[in-house]
Amino acid sequence: MKSNGTRIRQNFAEQAEALQFLADLESEEQGLPNLQRLQRTRLNPVQLAAAESAFFAIGARDLNSIVTHYLALEQRAIAKGIGLNAAISFAEAHYSKESSTITIADAYQEFLNSRNHVEKNTKSYYEASLKLLLSPDPNKCMHEFTVRDIEKILANYPNKNSQRTYRSAFSTFFGWAVRHHYCKENPCKRLDKMQMDLTKIAILSIQEVKRLLTAAMNYQGGVAVSTIAIGLFAGLRPSELADLKPDDIGNGKIRISGGKMRRKLKRVAPIPPNLQAWLDAYPFTGQPPGWTYKMKALKSATKAKQWVQDIIRHTSISFQTERDKNEGLTAFNCGTSTQMMNLHYRNSIDDEKILKEFWNLTPEGLRRDPPIVKMPKPSRFAWPPDEEIRQLVWEKPMIHAASQLGVSDVALRKHCLKRGIPLPGKGHWLKGGAYS
Repeated sequence: MKSNGTRIRQNFAEQAEALQFLADLESEEQGLPNLQRLQRTRLNPVQLAAAESAFFAIGARDLNSIVTHYLALEQRAIAKGIGLNAAISFAEAHYSKESSTITIADAYQEFLNSRNHVEKNTKSYYEASLKLLLSPDPNKCMHEFTVRDIEKILANYPNKNSQRTYRSAFSTFFGWAVRHHYCKENPCKRLDKMQMDLTKIAILSIQEVKRLLTAAMNYQGGVAVSTIAIGLFAGLRPSELADLKPDDIGNGKIRISGGKMRRKLKRVAPIPPNLQAWLDAYPFTGQPPGWTYKMKALKSATKAKQWVQDIIRHTSISFQTERDKNEGLTAFNCGTSTQMMNLHYRNSIDDEKILKEFWNLTPEGLRRDPPIVKMPKPSRFAWPPDEEIRQLVWEKPMIHAASQLGVSDVALRKHCLKRGIPLPGKGHWLKGGAYS
């Protein structure tokens, strides 16, 4: 009973609860402050002490939500085969917010602009190779590229030499992007190591050589004939042909100082009689522009069973070796070594008749008995009206506009110049053009 006469009746299941309630009433009557009421718990003393320590450590936060969140994180880490601490350590070591976000198309253009100091052929190599990265999605950000993305692109090219060529360009590009903080790592560094190319050395057969030369004579007024003839009968490298000038040819010799060996080797290659006949009929004025696209058309016309990189040079070296019966002389004339020649270039020609036929090939002889050659027909593209194209090229960068039309940026630029359609100046988009 309280001091004011109020009687309190209450039943309790446990005596301890009744005694606690009585103590609370007495404290209230005496005006003492309420003490923390004892609670029943299934925790043992050690667990209870740990719970109290955790409760005071978290402050005002909810202990239950914190424990639940921690356990969920731990389960996610275990599902990946590592512990939570190891996962956090990995994130601390590898994560950093990119300082700049840029699309692959914009990075591609910026990279090419930074390569104005390189050789023209080298820049063309980067342009052609890196366009493969743009094909899936030109708006994809640089830091989103993964090893899997690179592998998907390379899987479209089963030829090992093609894969090596593209991997080298991709690696240079992503290395540049890492240095400019456009991506955290170069994904090419984690690609599987390529196996050695053990494919047999391939050369053109005599019939394939005839079709190649005949196709060259019939293609665009014979603009490619002299370059192909020099490659076939003098064995110059593609890079040496690209740097060759008309003044370098004369007095039965070809003076070679360009190409990829320009800083290591200068040499003179002899002009055999049949090559002189080709140069008399088709004077060399320099490698024609758009050489890569011209060679694609001529390659198709040869119907070659196997076409490997530098196959024209391989063919020349093989036929020169059989003609001269002197490996050292052939290697000297072609600017290589006998070891490299036998390892990568030379194939055997067993038939003396074929050997003689090759070194007697002339324009006059092929005209008398030309092989059947079918040139691929150029595809026609229906261009939109000029005003529509003008709006498009000023709305977005050339690579995006070309992708929308379904043509290459080179083709779009040429069409605009031909039709007199004005184009944005150099660096327009890098300086914050209207594209968004």
